[in-house]
Amino acid sequence: MKINNSTKKSLLIIALAMASTTYQTQAAPIEHIGDRYIMHIPEMELTGEESLLDVLMMCPEVISLDGNNIIGGDPFSNLYGKFVIRIDNQEYGLDYATFLHHFKAREIETIKVCQNAEVMKGCSSLKKVIDITLRKKKENGTTGRWGLFGDTYGGAKGIVSVISQQDKLRVLSHVEGNFQRTSSSDKDAYQGISSTTVNHYSHEGAKLNLLWTPTAKDVLEIDAMQTYTRNHFTHTPADYVRAYHLQADYTRTLADNGSSILFTLGAEHISDNGRTQEETQTAPYQNHSTYPFMVVEYATPVITPDLWITAGFEGGLSIEKNCIANYTNHSNYQDFYAQLDYNIGKWGFMAGDRFRIINFRPKQIAPEEHWKHTTRNHIYSASAYYRFTPGHTLQATYCRRIFNPEFGDFVTAGDMEGAWQPVYTADIGNSMANVVELKHTYSRPAFVLSTSVKNIHQHQFSTIHDNTLGIGSTAFWHKGILRLTAGVNYFWQRSETPSEEAQQRNAEYNHFAVFKLAPQLTMADGWRFTGNLIWCTRRRSDAYTPANLYAEVGVYKNLGKHWTLEGRFHDMASQHFGNRAATIGCTYYF
Repeated sequence: MKINNSTKKSLLIIALAMASTTYQTQAAPIEHIGDRYIMHIPEMELTGEESLLDVLMMCPEVISLDGNNIIGGDPFSNLYGKFVIRIDNQEYGLDYATFLHHFKAREIETIKVCQNAEVMKGCSSLKKVIDITLRKKKENGTTGRWGLFGDTYGGAKGIVSVISQQDKLRVLSHVEGNFQRTSSSDKDAYQGISSTTVNHYSHEGAKLNLLWTPTAKDVLEIDAMQTYTRNHFTHTPADYVRAYHLQADYTRTLADNGSSILFTLGAEHISDNGRTQEETQTAPYQNHSTYPFMVVEYATPVITPDLWITAGFEGGLSIEKNCIANYTNHSNYQDFYAQLDYNIGKWGFMAGDRFRIINFRPKQIAPEEHWKHTTRNHIYSASAYYRFTPGHTLQATYCRRIFNPEFGDFVTAGDMEGAWQPVYTADIGNSMANVVELKHTYSRPAFVLSTSVKNIHQHQFSTIHDNTLGIGSTAFWHKGILRLTAGVNYFWQRSETPSEEAQQRNAEYNHFAVFKLAPQLTMADGWRFTGNLIWCTRRRSDAYTPANLYAEVGVYKNLGKHWTLEGRFHDMASQHFGNRAATIGCTYYF
């Protein structure tokens, strides 16, 4: 079962930002609105050459261990969940590593960091959203980039990105491809059998986004994407995964007060070969999953321009076909949600609720009477903030998150004699998390200090209770040619081992810290030197995790207005994860 997580236009955010101008003449570098905070990139003292990853490192809850993923909190257990990156509210969906390192600050207008995305964006479990709004072009024309990169992991990568603006139509396209060849030796291999295993990995992806504004009140956006990934190990058949995504959003402004309505239709399709060594002669794609969805959302002020209500309906189907096991699971979901936002002077309040109904038909379970199962859950979100001055805000948030059940939750392994026969589980229980956070932000063009205290209490299947308290602070400072980002996060974790007797339950405590440091030197002659260091201290638990240091240095050189050469030496610390490697490449901007 998959709940769509890429459907929402934030109609409300524009209206709230306009309402806030009654006491704020210009945007602060960072401001809080509703369930998120917004980074206004033009208001920061940046050269424009900084990468998207450089900018995101200013956030205390954002940590990237290797530049390939953006996560929050614990880089190893990933307790806080990954961030999903979107461009103009459409999920990016392609390779994050290239996007994070080569998307420039000069191309970005705002970055919205939404940690409580459950109500308005429909994200389940602990997933969070980073939404990027592109800087609008003043004139018609076409801009873009192409780049070629290679690394000592035995890989190569190529990208082409193009943005074309023609009056009322904007076209954004991106094509990427990469391959990698790695090998390893098995010292215990039998005589006569090759001890070397070689893996050939390849990936290609393409994305097309059309944004059409035929009138001042109408916006139509169409987003299409496809990816193809292949892994081929020695002596085994290759594994394939192909994915498609198609989505159309139509927004209509209904009145001068900003009220509007949104219609969304979309679908995703994923297929893979799912075969074994003995099944190499069968059809190449064995498993197919299709997820169509739709959204209707209405936003309008109520009584006063400072009070807004957003209400909507989201529904979708899930069709998951397993050709090898010869069954098809069906499910559908219906979400009803509403959110209130109220601004009064320097105060702002938000409260929202999403009611989710999921109907399952897990046909891999033999008894027909067990083919129907329905879950119903409420997802809550609330926040309050006080703005001392523009850019200086204190915000408190609360949300109740639900982990969506999946088909596998209804099945257990069975007994020893019938270990491969599924057994129906009637009560799957509820897995949820209660999250409370207090956040303080002080931002000026050349200085940003952001601090947060967050507590996450998880209930997993009504028996396991985990708690994590985290305190984090990040500072950004700019003076002359130096830009420095530094931060620290400290966590206390408590994991409770389930037991039939409550008094016999064991609780384990561990604590650890994550430090990050990212200096940059920007020279007048086009040279830029960067560094990135993340150190995670060890923690003592059953799943012992040693201390780990990730370090990277990079050198960039601009040649005129179009060319950028780069060299990065990464994974360079003596650590338990990854290997020392270098990446070199060039990018041409047009």
